[in-house]
Amino acid sequence: MVKRLFFGVLLAGFAIFTLSHAAPTAAAPPSPAVKHAPPQNIRIPGTDYRVVVDRREATPPATQPSQALLKAIVTWLSTNFNLPKHYDYPAIKFASERKIATFRYTGLVSDRPEDTAMVPPGQRETVASYDPLTRTIILPEGWTGDTPADLSMLVHEMVHHLQHAAHMKYECVPASEELAYAAQDKWLSLFGHGLATDFGLDGFTLLVAVRCIY
Repeated sequence: MVKRLFFGVLLAGFAIFTLSHAAPTAAAPPSPAVKHAPPQNIRIPGTDYRVVVDRREATPPATQPSQALLKAIVTWLSTNFNLPKHYDYPAIKFASERKIATFRYTGLVSDRPEDTAMVPPGQRETVASYDPLTRTIILPEGWTGDTPADLSMLVHEMVHHLQHAAHMKYECVPASEELAYAAQDKWLSLFGHGLATDFGLDGFTLLVAVRCIY
């Protein structure tokens, strides 16, 4: 009995010694720092307004564009595309992609599933829109204006707002898009971007998008 107790104590002591001298567990390597592209600080030609764009990982809450930004866009558009310097700015609303598509094809900004519109075959998804009846630009949820693509959506819809303010007439609704796409592409070029790189819109696709189909 004494021998068994002695050997039990000896084994327990050996186990404690082994654990206390075991090799320490290697610590996990630190996660690499997230690299962000350096912000771009661009002065909008013809204005004193400077746009700072930054690429973000997460999608922050939508941000209302400032009056200063809207003024700079109107000034830039009037200088480059002979649009009126109309400083009566539109209302800005945010909606889901589904709601924006529904408005584009039905004229309704609705939460009802039965009102949801399907994008017609051959048509591209609508990312933003303009309601001339209420003079409201509808931007996607999460819009912040922190990227060239975000800003270009606002520029595109501001063209429609100025077209409406000037009572400009077109043969069909798609025809009014030609100027809006041209302005959007030129704006993107200020940041070294373009419709093809940011939205996958090549020349042929644009040609089809602005045609009147009867």
